[in-house]
Amino acid sequence: MLRKFYGRVMTGFTRSAYYPFMRERWQYKAAFVIQLTPETDIEAGRLEGRVEHVASHQAARFHSLDELLEFIAAVLAEVRDTEHP
Repeated sequence: MLRKFYGRVMTGFTRSAYYPFMRERWQYKAAFVIQLTPETDIEAGRLEGRVEHVASHQAARFHSLDELLEFIAAVLAEVRDTEHP
């Protein structure tokens, strides 16, 4: 069952859980947490929820697969830009 309360930061305590060298790896920089709401019905094509980038804690709500993928693409573009200025 999904929690009804959506806090400001879903992954707030993960920073200390990772060793510094792990934070430099792509697995960490490209990690996202996706939380779906009860209104999500995959079979009906309805996808709603919240997504958060683990490394930067940027978060957004989405109401479709396109919105979810748009957020992920934008964040990954930022990550790539900071790696290769």
